[in-house]
Amino acid sequence: MATRLDPAERREQILDATLRLVARDGFAGVTLRDVAAEVGVVHGLIRHYFATREQLVAAAFDAAVLAESVQDDELAERLEPVAALADWLSTTPREHYLVWIDAWSEAPRNPELHAALTRHHRDSDLRLARIIERNVATGAASSDDPEADARMLTALVDGVAVQHHALGLIDEAEADRMVFAAAEARLGMHAGSLARTRPTPTRGQWAAAH
Repeated sequence: MATRLDPAERREQILDATLRLVARDGFAGVTLRDVAAEVGVVHGLIRHYFATREQLVAAAFDAAVLAESVQDDELAERLEPVAALADWLSTTPREHYLVWIDAWSEAPRNPELHAALTRHHRDSDLRLARIIERNVATGAASSDDPEADARMLTALVDGVAVQHHALGLIDEAEADRMVFAAAEARLGMHAGSLARTRPTPTRGQWAAAH
């Protein structure tokens, strides 16, 4: 018999279980019955919180990214501007990006997930723009339009991540070199300044942790 939890705790338990299954099987492979079995409850209890599989996987993705965003912002604030930029642009763990790549693939068939992805991409661009602005303020970089630069760099990072994590066409060192060189050229930074901060892959840990 399932342990009785209050609604907030049960909802969080369901979302955590969904993330574990998504990381293992992908979005398309997750069903409400799978999540119920993972949690150890009856199928109807999952439907009490989420009427459809699409709502459930979108909510799980949304909750995970929101939590990760708080951690990212806290980390960025602790770092010097150049280090914060390097950390943001450096390669994140494979488990993290495989979930994002799978979410991009699933989004055209899941309006709820599509909405969550769109919102998080826009929020991510704004956070990166703020980091660029910090670098401009210190004279480490130049930018006439930090938001446009953030969108370009985010698109580059995501494309490189697909080639590195999904296809294995480039390794982690080459991925970072490509992104850092493009960012330095785009933002008028000294060549090699991002790599010299020795960024560590501290972002994007949620998928591996759940």
